[in-house]
Amino acid sequence: MKTRLPAAWLVCALLGGCASYTPRPLHPDQTAQALEGRTLSDPRLLRFLASQTHQVGPPRWNLATLSLVAVYERPDMPLAEASLQEARATETTAAALPNPTLQLAPTYDTTTAAPPWTVGPVVSFLIQSYGARPARIAQARARTEQARQVIAATAWKLRDRVRTAMIDLWSAQRSAKLAARRSSLAQRYREVVAQRYRAGMVSAATRSLATLAFNQAQLQLASGQRAVRLARTAVADALGLPSAALEGIHLDLRGIAHPRQPGHLGPLVRSALSSRPDVLAALAHYAATEAALRLAVAQQYPAIDIGPGYHYDQGDNKFILSISLPLPVLNQNQGPIAQARAARHAAAESFVATQAQVLAEIDQARTDWRASESERMRARRLRRAATQALVRQRAAFGAGQIGRLRLLGAELSDVQTEQGALAAAVHARQALGQLEAALDHPFLVAKRSQ
Repeated sequence: MKTRLPAAWLVCALLGGCASYTPRPLHPDQTAQALEGRTLSDPRLLRFLASQTHQVGPPRWNLATLSLVAVYERPDMPLAEASLQEARATETTAAALPNPTLQLAPTYDTTTAAPPWTVGPVVSFLIQSYGARPARIAQARARTEQARQVIAATAWKLRDRVRTAMIDLWSAQRSAKLAARRSSLAQRYREVVAQRYRAGMVSAATRSLATLAFNQAQLQLASGQRAVRLARTAVADALGLPSAALEGIHLDLRGIAHPRQPGHLGPLVRSALSSRPDVLAALAHYAATEAALRLAVAQQYPAIDIGPGYHYDQGDNKFILSISLPLPVLNQNQGPIAQARAARHAAAESFVATQAQVLAEIDQARTDWRASESERMRARRLRRAATQALVRQRAAFGAGQIGRLRLLGAELSDVQTEQGALAAAVHARQALGQLEAALDHPFLVAKRSQ
């Protein structure tokens, strides 16, 4: 009885440390309902935003905040976090010591008059090769670091997607405003032409051209309004929300309208080449292959099984110590070592290729940004010249030197020039967005004075 009670406590302690299985079935109807019910007023989302931005009060729905919404709502981040949890579990596996092995081989001998039973436990302990366990732990930690960098890269890609959608929205809104202004001017122009036609001052062809210009302006306005609705839907999609979640929500586009201009890019380029998340992930992958090579080299030395035991052999007490190990006479783990060495070389080349790809992305984005800035400056000069011309035409109209029809034509030309300048401004912001994606550094944020 005295021996059974401690044994029972030992068994209970061992069973208490075991994990249990908890089923978690998926219900498509419930997940679909949850997806459709997502809003920007979710209390959990608001608490997450407050903890990340350290701001009190209602959040401003700008690029930075909406990027955090995408991190919270879109499935890309939970997938990356699941990979990180899996990598951390691999660390637990690598750090665990091998369990001993209990062997029982009861034997009954029918040819002896002595007690016929031979009973006794043999417990085997595995002594791993020197350096094998630290190498496994290092490999698992490197893979965890790689998964952590994948999370950072995923968050930046989500920002890239939100930024693209917000640039499109800003462009659509500006374009729709210009289209509305052009439509209003075209309507007034058509009315003046119609009056002059009735007075016999212009031909029917002139009236037809004015009507055609008005119809084209109306079509452009309808297309612009449609583009605004589609752009808001694209923003909702980039956030992982239904489009209804943005109804009545004011999106702060000041960071898009007034972005910070990059200064000297040299330090940012060097930082991106050494600390961009995908570069760090490639570096962690190389560290994992380095640890795998250490493990393969350590495994060329055999592990040892030591098995102390006890036998009750037909009335005699016998104590046993068994030692077993593989004999490395036919191979010394040279195949796995060669594979690990080749994998390390491939990881090193992959790291260099990643850096080269980052540098190529930076060069392309920088070239595009400089060309776009040059285009924007030329469009700005043309816009300034058109504005000055319109000022002169308005002064001439006030002095009675020109008629209203000519003034309206000048105002229509001014709108067309502004539309061209808008296209150049959009190109500049798209190029600036690609530059910030390549450098892993934000530029499309509102100035402090804005």
